[in-house]
Amino acid sequence: MTNANSVAWGALRGRDLVAGFGFFIFLNTALLALIVLGAEILGDEGSHDTKVVFAIIAIAVNLLLWIWNDSAIKDSAASSQDISGADLETKIGQEFVKAPWAIYRGLVLVIAIVVTGSLVYGVFW
Repeated sequence: MTNANSVAWGALRGRDLVAGFGFFIFLNTALLALIVLGAEILGDEGSHDTKVVFAIIAIAVNLLLWIWNDSAIKDSAASSQDISGADLETKIGQEFVKAPWAIYRGLVLVIAIVVTGSLVYGVFW
């Protein structure tokens, strides 16, 4: 892959990451709104089966969003290794190569687990 293609691919996956983060915020806010607005269904007197379905949906949505965001970070990290020539000599190119990609991936995983756990906790306890 040429350097220009690598940079373009990295930019595309960066936009995927922003979109994935937007979906993460939107969908988890919607799930939280369901807990708050549906307190009589998902609250103490709510059906156990409904709570289980909600938990499955929350876990599935966050698992898919984590896969989406993690793969976008992984691809961005890979594209940072393909930068060469004049692009590598720029400050932004040097910072892009030095970015702590593993920490970003770990942070996204921790956030996904904590948010999912909080939603499930909010329904069952």
